[in-house]
Amino acid sequence: MNEKEFLDAYQQYADAIYRHCYFRVYDEDLAKDLTQETFIKTWKYIIEGKEIKNLKAFLYRVAVNLIIDHSRKKVTLAMDDLKEKEASMRLHSIESTMSDNFEIKEIVGMLDSLDEKYRQVIVMRYIDELSPPEIADVLKISTNAVSVKLNYALKKLREVIKLKYHES
Repeated sequence: MNEKEFLDAYQQYADAIYRHCYFRVYDEDLAKDLTQETFIKTWKYIIEGKEIKNLKAFLYRVAVNLIIDHSRKKVTLAMDDLKEKEASMRLHSIESTMSDNFEIKEIVGMLDSLDEKYRQVIVMRYIDELSPPEIADVLKISTNAVSVKLNYALKKLREVIKLKYHES
């Protein structure tokens, strides 16, 4: 891959990588830093002469690893900033049973109640719009394992939504 192809890939994937990082760390500046670091690490890998078969999946894998590294350092995630902001944009339908009129902060609050491993697959599938095989490649698990996690995560999210509306 040459420099021009890499820059084209940056144009194609930078926003999606940023969005993925943002929905994992809930901090704009940190998400920008993680996105930048993702592309820097990928470029270094390329100039070392190493082959990348699926650049999109590779970029997501690098981003996921950076997010994991960040969380291991026990740096506080700035979830409060997102929760305090009035969210005006709508999240696309996660599933036909989930209304698309939830505001982002409501969905994020509900997603926040899930275990990280389940929240991660929902974000990758429905926000990042990665296919199950792409998610499997990023997480280094089988496509079947992705489907199982996704189904379980959606079941848990439905329970959270049901609970929220029975309390209201």
